[in-house]
Amino acid sequence: MYRKITLIMMVIIMATASSCSYRRDVPPEEAPAPGQQQTPSAQQPREDKLAKSEQEAVEENINGFDIEDDLRITEATDGEEKDKISLLSRQQKTEVLKNAGSKEMNTVLEQFEASLPEGVNDVVQYFEYDITFDYFLITAEDGAEIRENPAPDATVIAEVENLDKVSLLQRVEGESLEDSIIWYRVAFENDNEIKEGYLHSTEGTPRSFRFDRMQDAIEELREQLEQGELHFISNYKFENGVPPQEGDIAVDEHGYRFYHSAPAYEEADTNSNYRYIPDGILVRVLEETDEFYHVNVPTFDGDFYVPKQYIDPDETLSQLNHVIVVDRDQQNQASFELDENDLNLVSYTLSTTGIPGDFSFETTLGSYKVIQVRDRFEYLQSGTQDIAGYAPFAIRFTGGAYIHGVPVAYEEEDGEKVDPGLIEYLHTIGTFPRSNMCVRNFTSHAEFLYNWIDSENGAVIVIE
Repeated sequence: MYRKITLIMMVIIMATASSCSYRRDVPPEEAPAPGQQQTPSAQQPREDKLAKSEQEAVEENINGFDIEDDLRITEATDGEEKDKISLLSRQQKTEVLKNAGSKEMNTVLEQFEASLPEGVNDVVQYFEYDITFDYFLITAEDGAEIRENPAPDATVIAEVENLDKVSLLQRVEGESLEDSIIWYRVAFENDNEIKEGYLHSTEGTPRSFRFDRMQDAIEELREQLEQGELHFISNYKFENGVPPQEGDIAVDEHGYRFYHSAPAYEEADTNSNYRYIPDGILVRVLEETDEFYHVNVPTFDGDFYVPKQYIDPDETLSQLNHVIVVDRDQQNQASFELDENDLNLVSYTLSTTGIPGDFSFETTLGSYKVIQVRDRFEYLQSGTQDIAGYAPFAIRFTGGAYIHGVPVAYEEEDGEKVDPGLIEYLHTIGTFPRSNMCVRNFTSHAEFLYNWIDSENGAVIVIE
């Protein structure tokens, strides 16, 4: 199986070097494998090369890597049922931890028992993927071997593939491997049997749902609303005017795009210094002049002057009922309902955010208004005006960025585009950034959010 995965990875990397749909700013020989994260600060595009459309519900190419790569990786890991490794449910992990303890040959440094913080209630309504709050992502390109004990020569009890995820139990000290004595005790389900073992720290990275940070972000926004209603920037596809631009620059020094944005001036003067403020971002109007709104931008922690055409005074967020928080660092997300004092966790899931590159942009940090809900939107093939495919169950929160289900590429039959049908799952979701601005979900979760979200009184917060 490992040889199969390695061969497919090599094919994908070779294709990356030649395909214009997802070239990167690094030489082909230095381009990371699909399972590896690229460095955003080193990859910010200097100019915007993406084809654009003025058509309704048609966006730029939403894929940072060709979606066929994700499908190939998914197919390669979709082996026999008896060979599949899967995360435990929360209840299963609780039972395993009751008997975990320490073993004679290792010292427990940390036990992973993530729980919801005080003030967050468990009222989860989405159960398609019931997974633990702490997990371990396999990043070793050739996969890894789970061992009976934390030692390089210990008996192998299971094999996991690149981008697999297993539940985390403990961080421990064990025998040295590659100059590190750190191992992770993990649990997983295989062929309807729960097993546990050890993975070395060089074979992957721990991940978690950071509900405490999500809670903090929501409380900050709720405190903002207690001071009065919030407005938001509106410049989707430059519908309210093209902001100033220095040369062909695609993003400003803070990482925010020129496209879909408005200028935020330091003074009430279009000759003063400015930065870009993206479509959908929430602001507080402090005062106004003939030409500008003087606004406070909580995301930027500062005050700016925005030309009046970019803010609709009648469109506001005055009440907060639903919030989706996307964790760009951990590649996961959660959705919450708000009551008077507490937060109610409605769903949590893995997700995939945008990666900066020649033909893609990262998902930008900030607090955004839910702007629009679509049952689907179409996207262009890079470099052309041809429709490449569509994304289902979409929630737009900034520019052309949506939370949506797995993208579907149209097939062609007799010169006509044919919809092959919805795709539920990609093995790459919840691993590393792979999209263009958007937040990719399992399709069933995107559908859940589509039916659940209160678009009038909803927000999306992107944290790191």
